[in-house]
Amino acid sequence: MKKRFIVILLFVSLIFSTLSFSKPIEITFWTLFSGGEGHIMTNLVNQFNKEQNEIFVNQQPLDWGEYYNKLLASMVGGNPPDLAIMHLSKMPDYVGRGTLVAIDKYISEGIKRDYLENIRAAATFNNQLYALPLDTHPLVMYYNKNVLQEAGLISENGEPLLPKTFEELYNFSKIIKEETGKYGMIIEDLNGLGERLWLTVYRNLGGQIEDENGNFIIEKDIAEKTYGEILKFYEKDLTTFVDYETARAIFISDQAGFTFDGVWSMAAFEDMDVLDKVGVMPVPVFSTTEKAYVWGDSHTLIVPKGSKINEEKVKAAVKFAEWLVNHSYEWAVAGHIPVIKSVRESEEFLSLPLRQDYMLAAEQAFIPQIKGWAEVQDKLVELCQGVVLGSVTPEKAAEELIRTVKEVIK
Repeated sequence: MKKRFIVILLFVSLIFSTLSFSKPIEITFWTLFSGGEGHIMTNLVNQFNKEQNEIFVNQQPLDWGEYYNKLLASMVGGNPPDLAIMHLSKMPDYVGRGTLVAIDKYISEGIKRDYLENIRAAATFNNQLYALPLDTHPLVMYYNKNVLQEAGLISENGEPLLPKTFEELYNFSKIIKEETGKYGMIIEDLNGLGERLWLTVYRNLGGQIEDENGNFIIEKDIAEKTYGEILKFYEKDLTTFVDYETARAIFISDQAGFTFDGVWSMAAFEDMDVLDKVGVMPVPVFSTTEKAYVWGDSHTLIVPKGSKINEEKVKAAVKFAEWLVNHSYEWAVAGHIPVIKSVRESEEFLSLPLRQDYMLAAEQAFIPQIKGWAEVQDKLVELCQGVVLGSVTPEKAAEELIRTVKEVIK
């Protein structure tokens, strides 16, 4: 009887241990996406959860405006998510604080080899990989075919005439204003204007962002000239000072010929069913530009460091992150450019609408990576707004920007 009881007990224990073993590992995944991007990411998470039963991903979308404050607070509090989205430009600050897990030993050699070298290098600090980049999303220039036609900017074969240089963009904008009374160019008044466009123009005017020792710098004369190049669009009433949603509305309602925006707007334009009248191209460079640059950033997948590292959850988080990167074709539908060669060079990706028209922008993209970048970003936005609104001169703005940069990199 006793022997039989022991056998039953062992059998029950085996059942319970099997049930325990088969229970999926749950990981929390913080994201900052909304709209079309948010919808695509949710679909990908759901697909992963349905395809296997070893890992369950609990996605927790957060509001973009509060995202990084909440992420840092969770890290400081010792209870961060198991996996999170982080812009590549934010990484130096977080790596410097020791808040990220180095993931080299957890990822496969295959995906390391598949990455574009410049993107993988940008996520590497002190010879350690701290993130799996999911995409690159540079600034591009969209054009409205209806407005260009109305302004007479059409070739003999009926195709839109597109500016080959930034100087030509300014001249085309004047033609649009003169012929139609509409804006030549439109751009939102925050990071689009003060950070993305400003840095792109600055670099294409020959401005350097690193000295010979690798320290972040801004060159005063070129910074001042950059403010001047942007200001003249406002001085001649070729554009106006508006927020993001208003800028997009002006463009798609045929009230502006060109707009600067990120590649992520492709998904929005597809949803609005306006791709028949919208085209896209890399941001034009100056006639004097020797090497073309454009602002770009990258969404990456990082493993935040908690008060204690749970190896099982880190492995699960990285396994899902690799799966997500390998499925970045689906993510590319939102307009982002894949950063692994197998997806980037695939027929599937290249057949998406207009993608080949801005692929070059990914090769031109640069990502500022310095500690304290958030402070520089804020100052860039503040000063460019001040210049176009007339509260500060280009010269004074350049001087103040340089002072801020010097304080940040001390």
